[in-house]
Amino acid sequence: MTSILWILCLFNTAAVIYLIFLISRKYRNNTPKSDSIATLGSGIEKIKLTRFNPFDDVGGDQSFILVLLDKSNSGILLTSLHHRSFTRIYAKPIKDAQGDNITLSKEEKSAILKAINH
Repeated sequence: MTSILWILCLFNTAAVIYLIFLISRKYRNNTPKSDSIATLGSGIEKIKLTRFNPFDDVGGDQSFILVLLDKSNSGILLTSLHHRSFTRIYAKPIKDAQGDNITLSKEEKSAILKAINH
């Protein structure tokens, strides 16, 4: 039974990574069509993937944070927390390099700074 759960977690993670790839491919270097929407940004320009280990009892850096930002440092942050018994994925809105009405962890703040400075 444990191997089935492991396979499902692996499939879930692969599906999320493929979804992120499709989103970034669609919105990367997407130019606005008129000046009225130019303030919305010009698509994803900053991408950073950070792997980390949030739990002491799980070996390796199986968890990750993916930051997708536009030129105004607004966008989305995806956090995947992997444990032996579960995998959780969180999507958080980012506005001006800060959580948009949401608290960010220190790892998430660090990943945003790395995406901006990269």
